[in-house]
Amino acid sequence: MSQWKFCRNYPAITHNGPKIISAIISFLCFLRKLDAMRVIAAIDILNGQVVAGLSGVRESYKPLISKVVSTTYPFELVMGMREALGLNDFYIADLDAILTGKKNEHLYSSLVKEGIHIYLDAGSKNCADLQYLMNIDVFKVVAGLETIESSEELKTAAKRFGSRLVFSLDMKDGVPFTTREELVLKSSQSIMQDAIDAGVNHLFILDLAKVGTGKGASTDGLIAKARAQSEEIFIMAGGGIGSFQDVIGLKNSGANAVVVSRALHDGTFDRQVIKEISAL
Repeated sequence: MSQWKFCRNYPAITHNGPKIISAIISFLCFLRKLDAMRVIAAIDILNGQVVAGLSGVRESYKPLISKVVSTTYPFELVMGMREALGLNDFYIADLDAILTGKKNEHLYSSLVKEGIHIYLDAGSKNCADLQYLMNIDVFKVVAGLETIESSEELKTAAKRFGSRLVFSLDMKDGVPFTTREELVLKSSQSIMQDAIDAGVNHLFILDLAKVGTGKGASTDGLIAKARAQSEEIFIMAGGGIGSFQDVIGLKNSGANAVVVSRALHDGTFDRQVIKEISAL
């Protein structure tokens, strides 16, 4: 039977052909969008202002100077970046909360009302802390290696919050950034593997020593190992990303998203480059 005869026997296919084709194309575009490389803007907040992070040495952080926006007030800065660069995903490291416990809660809720996707690291130590942030309805909550109390808390959080939980593998020069005695002698790779085994399905691999340097990422190897361990896990990469080639390298290693700050504010990643990254 020819294709035409088949369609003639099933008139609904002939009649609805354009609609069906359009639906298929839309679905394929949706799948392509899911697989696209994502750009997430990193925002460090200290003393209520956005600061420029550099190598994880927080006492030296200074108010951000940007070619994109002319303010250091977090809400205005985020909204300005959305307008200028078309970004809607923001990784917020609330250093006030991480260092002192004082959360910038009004900022979180204000950004949520504007439809901003917030990946929020507010120094959560346990599931209760994470649940508190979930109740504000932020897009993702972050359990950082630096602050989470125990591996059991992380495992429980992974089960409770699923894909809304991000585990941040915090490192400095590849060494785990933690004071927990049971982890001091473990490698970053071992901690990462344990987190994936515990059910974490969103992983942020971050080398704080590279933050703000723009000298290139150093996490390609760990990303490749995480991808080899799990095809399904969503991997974010951060620290040192300063060029389009850096992003290509991370994508080829298995990353799904890059978390960047300096490259956005110095004009390296403008709206056009962000579109090109999203097309990778």
